[in-house]
Amino acid sequence: MEKYETEFKLQVVNSFLEGEGGAKLLARRWNVPEEKIRTWVSRYRLHGIDGLRPKRSAYSSEFKLQVLSHQNRERLSSRRVAAIYDIRNPNQVVVWRRDLAEGDAQDLGNTMPKPDTKPEQHCSDTSPKAVPDSADACAKRARGCARRSRT
Repeated sequence: MEKYETEFKLQVVNSFLEGEGGAKLLARRWNVPEEKIRTWVSRYRLHGIDGLRPKRSAYSSEFKLQVLSHQNRERLSSRRVAAIYDIRNPNQVVVWRRDLAEGDAQDLGNTMPKPDTKPEQHCSDTSPKAVPDSADACAKRARGCARRSRT
């Protein structure tokens, strides 16, 4: 994956915002994937120059649950909620949602990659992993538990 300097990203974003062309035309002009331009423009609009700077973050469990709750409440795509919270990889939100749906709420606190094997999980309505403000996530967890108990 090619890395781009912040100043270069800002030049491309300014070209877009000044109406020098759409993402497709500017992608050809600057030799950058069209989707990158759209992403940079979105981040710039939401977070200014900081949205274009490199970022490395470790997110707390509370933050992850806040993001997922906001996504549920507002019915946002993972891409949109990631942009709002300045999460650079929208797929990370998908991973958090999957972990929560599979009953792995405690994994939301882990910043290290999961091992290849997981211990077998037992489902229970009184599980401490349940998230009270996310009925949708709890329903998904219950469906996952039912599937696992059938196998």
